[in-house]
Amino acid sequence: MKRFTAIILLMAMLLCCAACGEKQSGGISSDNSNTTLSSKELEKEVQGKETDSGLNGSDDMVKILIAYFSATGTTKQLAEYASDILNADIYEIVPQDPYTEEDLAYYTGGRADQEQNDPYARPEISGSVENMEQYDTIVLGYPIWHGEAPKIIYTFLESYDFSGKIILPFCTSHSSGIGSSAEHLHSLAAKADWLDGERFAAGASREEIEGWLTENNLQAASASTDPQAASAGVGIFDLEKKTVLLNSGYEMPIMGLGTYALDYDTCVNSVMSLLKNGGRLIDTAYMYGNEDAVGGRGSQGNGRIRNRQRGYFRYYKNLSG
Repeated sequence: MKRFTAIILLMAMLLCCAACGEKQSGGISSDNSNTTLSSKELEKEVQGKETDSGLNGSDDMVKILIAYFSATGTTKQLAEYASDILNADIYEIVPQDPYTEEDLAYYTGGRADQEQNDPYARPEISGSVENMEQYDTIVLGYPIWHGEAPKIIYTFLESYDFSGKIILPFCTSHSSGIGSSAEHLHSLAAKADWLDGERFAAGASREEIEGWLTENNLQAASASTDPQAASAGVGIFDLEKKTVLLNSGYEMPIMGLGTYALDYDTCVNSVMSLLKNGGRLIDTAYMYGNEDAVGGRGSQGNGRIRNRQRGYFRYYKNLSG
């Protein structure tokens, strides 16, 4: 008897579950169309999906940092080229005590001369790189001072752990090559994988920088042939910008409108409000019976509504260009 009762209860539970599943999948109801998530609930849901999909902080993406020191702006320009080409983060190595023109005057016994002649000189840096551990590759730029990298570059390299990272140096100079300047830096980050550096003259073009980066197999993630790298970011919700990145590369606003059970007047007003606030996602269907109102050009309704439709259509046409 107990066994028979248990079987009956089990069958009843299965029937209930099936009925719930049909109710949830059987189209959009008016209750569902008005259901909204709070920002915290949406963020929690999105973060969970990002984690499940493996797109959140993907380990397959190569994270690049352009770090540079520039006393006169020459190296800065090339570093900015590299950052733009690679779509990489950029960090300027700024001295705590800025250099003056007198400090930089060659062979006058000024500050720069003294530092370059002092093997223990380590000028202080203002600020630091946040989360250095997240970067896989460092493109390091600096000018040549007396045939060597400025001692503030030594300070930079001694301030972080570069174990396992790739460092690609470049320098700017009037005539001196990168030569020993890069070699003498190797011991300061001995556990890094140092690539051969390059010297650029003042005024080097963006094309020169791009060619050099390509030769060293560095390119922007968006241009990568790696499917995982190329798709990184797609489908991730940016809750600050309130957009989601589509496969096409376009950003779509997260905000949308479900039009189920919206009557004619309410539908027109709702669509107008959505468009004015930046929304572009409108859910509709033939069975809703309000496509004219959604499109803003229908013939239903009284004169007041038709006038509103015409105004809405002109507004929408302007938004669409």
